[in-house]
Amino acid sequence: MTRSGKPLRRQPGTREERRTYLVCSEGENTETLYFKGLRRELRAGNVRIEVFSGHGEPYGVVEKAVAEANRAAAQGDGYDEVWCVFDVEAPEAHARLGAALALAARRGINCAVSNPCFEVYLLLHYEELSYLTSNEACRRLERHPCGYRRRGKLLDFEALKAARPDAFRRAARLDRLSAGLPLADRNPSTSVPGLVAALESDAATNTSPQRTV
Repeated sequence: MTRSGKPLRRQPGTREERRTYLVCSEGENTETLYFKGLRRELRAGNVRIEVFSGHGEPYGVVEKAVAEANRAAAQGDGYDEVWCVFDVEAPEAHARLGAALALAARRGINCAVSNPCFEVYLLLHYEELSYLTSNEACRRLERHPCGYRRRGKLLDFEALKAARPDAFRRAARLDRLSAGLPLADRNPSTSVPGLVAALESDAATNTSPQRTV
């Protein structure tokens, strides 16, 4: 939303084109590599990716997303959807996780949250999961053929594409198993498929090339 309390969206009727998305992440490498790969695959030039380094926690990501959305709206070029991508972390959750979710809800911002970390979403392309820490998730992902390396956070997006339906199915199963639990207790879980599905759906409705923002 703007500072006046209005939604952080463009006014209807300003342009006839694909919905615009702002995707804000705390991950400087893995998340960025994944979403840039997805943007290329979908030819989604209507998706802007922002990485807010130096925060390392959800509340800072949401704050920066609000500021960026306000800036764009003030210039008459706001976003139809704003998403924040961040982690819960384990064995100890981020202290301001609840505050970040509350701020996002007040500002009309969507959250794609992984517990304990984004690597859970990537792991679900390969295997079913039970409780694991952030460190364990990273170690396990290194065993799979997606080019992931924790040091340097390398990732081969192309190696993951074929198994995306499997990741969605496994994530949905985890959602059912943890239904009703507080987010911090939903380990493992990820709502990243919601963001990916939204981008896929938008791309399917308009296949014309877009300029990357």
